[in-house]
Amino acid sequence: RNQHKPNPPLEDIAPHIHRYWKQRKDDKAILRLLNEYHIDKTIYGLGLTRFRQIRESLGLYRTRSQHHNINSIRPALFRLRAQYPKAGAREIVSLLFHEENMSVSRNMVTEYFSVFEPELVKERRKNRLRRKRFWAAGVNDIWAVDQHDKWKYKFGLALHTGIDPFIGFTHWLKIWWTNSNPRLVLSYYLDEVEEQGYGPLVSQSDPGTENFGLANGHTLIRHFHDPSL
Repeated sequence: RNQHKPNPPLEDIAPHIHRYWKQRKDDKAILRLLNEYHIDKTIYGLGLTRFRQIRESLGLYRTRSQHHNINSIRPALFRLRAQYPKAGAREIVSLLFHEENMSVSRNMVTEYFSVFEPELVKERRKNRLRRKRFWAAGVNDIWAVDQHDKWKYKFGLALHTGIDPFIGFTHWLKIWWTNSNPRLVLSYYLDEVEEQGYGPLVSQSDPGTENFGLANGHTLIRHFHDPSL
């Protein structure tokens, strides 16, 4: 039993806890991964209660434990708005978590918008159904990528897809437990480029943080092939 074994050294497991935390895994999932891949169970033991104590000692608190309100998140929102002026509720929740180490519910962000950014809310609603013209020069001019979250919260299925909209070709359609990990999203793109032997001139996605890796990777590849860009 775990109570008869010492806990693993904190310096051995802390990096893995931080990594899985940033992947938005819950406590049971993190503990399972630690015990499966990072802890020698013949020597050490770690249970859920002790794990939660260790997590909190590292400054990693869940949403309820952080006790945020619309006023406490306001300074962070000021900083984020300077760089992401058009980010919506879902993107702001992700940005707060990854860039400000704040765990906040989407409902709270929506409430913040209604109190402090009513004009932006009206602007988003006004432009939501605005008709626009899409243009692409030809095949592989653009690869458009996007994620679908409606199954994510109900069934635990996170969808991600990449298509060539000019011909309607689906380059990938992936289903996993997450679609918000920038490294994972980048891997979808790189795997397809490697398999096809080519990539697009332009990658198109929303400004969410999950797409930063893909955007940076695509830019690096384009600069490698054309340093004048």
